Amino acid sequence: MIYDKFNEIGKRNMHATRSAFIDMVGEDGLKDIIRNVLLGGNVRDTTEFITQKRLMRSFAATYELFIKHLSDEITDLPSLMNSIYNEVCATSTKAKKTLYYWLLGLTRKGFDNIVRLQDNLEDYKDSFLSSIFETTSDIRENFGEIFGYLKLGEKEVPITWEFLMMLSICLSAQTLTLRGSEKSMNGKLFERLVLGTLLTIMDFQYCPTPPKEVNADSKLFWLSNMDENERETDATLIYHGIAVSIDIGFIGKGNPEISLDKVTRFNRYKEIGGVDHTMKTIIIVDTIAENSDLPNKAAHVGGIVLQMINPDWIISFAKEICSVFGIDHPLQYKTAGELDAYLRPLMADLNIRTFLTH
Repeated sequence: MIYDKFNEIGKRNMHATRSAFIDMVGEDGLKDIIRNVLLGGNVRDTTEFITQKRLMRSFAATYELFIKHLSDEITDLPSLMNSIYNEVCATSTKAKKTLYYWLLGLTRKGFDNIVRLQDNLEDYKDSFLSSIFETTSDIRENFGEIFGYLKLGEKEVPITWEFLMMLSICLSAQTLTLRGSEKSMNGKLFERLVLGTLLTIMDFQYCPTPPKEVNADSKLFWLSNMDENERETDATLIYHGIAVSIDIGFIGKGNPEISLDKVTRFNRYKEIGGVDHTMKTIIIVDTIAENSDLPNKAAHVGGIVLQMINPDWIISFAKEICSVFGIDHPLQYKTAGELDAYLRPLMADLNIRTFLTH
């Protein structure tokens, strides 16, 4: 099987896992990333390079697969395509299917949206093969023949357009898969860590799950909860019959439609722990485009929007929380220049792994 020939390094890098990321970065590294975000930094300043390293390791495993194990079979593409198709159909293992999809120029999402059903895969395979033959023919006519060799260890293979196109399409699908999984995993991870850290600093107590009974004098929060109307909130704070729903996303100017969708997610009133609570909404995004109507739409439903790109965004957050709940906290009086020194000792002994249990 082709999958059995794929290097173990490639197999390990096929899917992003939270535990592997945490082990790689370490708890101190996680706290550095969290503090950077709280100071207006971008979470991707660090995670992007981790993603790039994962991609490069995965690419190296794919180069080895093509050079050592597929180069001879690429000279007979119909036979190779049939082998890939048969192996896809014969396995139910997610990792194996993922590799075979890459070899067919697909991601798992691409399979769902393009091929849609397993019964359609044979037709897709035939169309994919025809596309390679037609396109490489056009490429030869427009660019000429390509020459050269690739050598890995003792194996040396001639370069052909078919070889390069198959490799490039596989790498493209691989990149989409790995970047997509990293983005999803990192987003969910740091949403919890950033909010958990910030709310703990503001003296709210973390609850792994929403409380069944509420003491009005307790300042509580919980993370990533789906309410009865299936509206997901990234964090909920409660105190004295008032609740604040927080939605956070590392969303930039390139995704305004995602940000705008957030303003419709929350109710004005909600029963929590048997007590009616007046609801407020805070939406936290990385950056808002200059012409965005998101702040106005949020204000229309009684919410506010904060941008993490601003170095004083947690000060604005603290002021809003103190105003809503009628409380006082030193964070609201800090300046942006004082924040780093203020946060370091507060985060030093903080057990951030607590926020990952739910």
